[in-house]
Amino acid sequence: MNVFNRRLLPTLIPLFLTACAGGAPKPVPQQPVATVTPVAPVDDVAVAPKLLRPAQPADFWAGMRESFAMPGCEADPKVLAWARTYTRSPNRFEQHVNEVLPLIVYAHKSAMKHSVAGEFALLPWVESQYRHVPGHKNRPAGMWQIMPQTARTLGLRVEKNYDERLDIAKSTESVMTMMRRYYDDLGDWRLVDVAYNAGEFGLKKKLDRHGGPTNDDGLPDVPMKAVTRDHLVKLMAIACIVRDPARFNVSLPKRDAENALQVVQVSNPQSLAQAAKQSGLSMDDLRDFNPAYRTNKGTVSSSLLLPKSAADQYKLGPVASSTDAADAVAASVPAATQASGKAKKSTAKDERRIVFYKVNSGESLWSIARRHQVSVEQLMTWNDLQTKTVQPGQVLKLSASR
Repeated sequence: MNVFNRRLLPTLIPLFLTACAGGAPKPVPQQPVATVTPVAPVDDVAVAPKLLRPAQPADFWAGMRESFAMPGCEADPKVLAWARTYTRSPNRFEQHVNEVLPLIVYAHKSAMKHSVAGEFALLPWVESQYRHVPGHKNRPAGMWQIMPQTARTLGLRVEKNYDERLDIAKSTESVMTMMRRYYDDLGDWRLVDVAYNAGEFGLKKKLDRHGGPTNDDGLPDVPMKAVTRDHLVKLMAIACIVRDPARFNVSLPKRDAENALQVVQVSNPQSLAQAAKQSGLSMDDLRDFNPAYRTNKGTVSSSLLLPKSAADQYKLGPVASSTDAADAVAASVPAATQASGKAKKSTAKDERRIVFYKVNSGESLWSIARRHQVSVEQLMTWNDLQTKTVQPGQVLKLSASR
């Protein structure tokens, strides 16, 4: 051992002994069980997100409010002013909403399909109050008030006897597709309405020149004509009423599932008269739901829009004539029974088709029952009515279901 090692050894030995003593693990004091916060099991973590989902809307209007994406009633004083103008006569406002409710529901369903803000289901109120406005020459047409040039862009047919701008299903689908494209380009639902009223390309030029809106809580502070600004204000005003109807002393009508509009596919071309007979609707009511047909002599070749009750009837197939019904019944009745013409006649009568009736303004269940020579109790039973109250636009069965 050299001198260097002899000098270093006394220093290393204490360090080595210290290291050996420190190498043994020290016991870790256990925490009291009572102070430990329990950890959720893995299975509970997987379920947790479901508990965070909002409750299902209690009614249609609650769901519509949740789909709104624009500023509310306080966005601008003009919004409240127009909301009060619309509801100046609460009863008249409620009646009109009830009459067009199936159209509002249908438009909202399409808006949700295309991820469009719920306010745009109310846009026809501003454009036409949901009336099927006929287009003349270069004028806008339909409840969406679509110009001929816009119709060509959207691929909607505009002909002398048939105008798809008035086709509720096709025009709504086209408009909602366009609204979604506008939003993808503009990124602001308020500007989507401006583009719909004033034109997309003109708005984009103004935005390129002046920049986008800086106010997110009110009307967009971008240059626009007064009529365009009023268009947006009116749309926000209708949405304002839906947001808080009690504020304007109105009650929104309850949605009736039997009046929900459905698209029914037509397997074989048929006349409007045949379609009306098969659906149990009058010609006027059929054309009211399908206003694209300008005359009663149109031919249905693709689809029809019908309320649920009429759609269910239509899907049953063509309605046979009374003679055909009697022959069909006779073929299924035993020969001994066929010997009685009375039995055959009564059976054929029981196979009559269901007739539907659309309630007009001012009518009551009593007046409808009296006109069609049935009792009020029968109408209530056939239509599962809990009260004797009926609303304009409501579709009633005038005979028992078979």
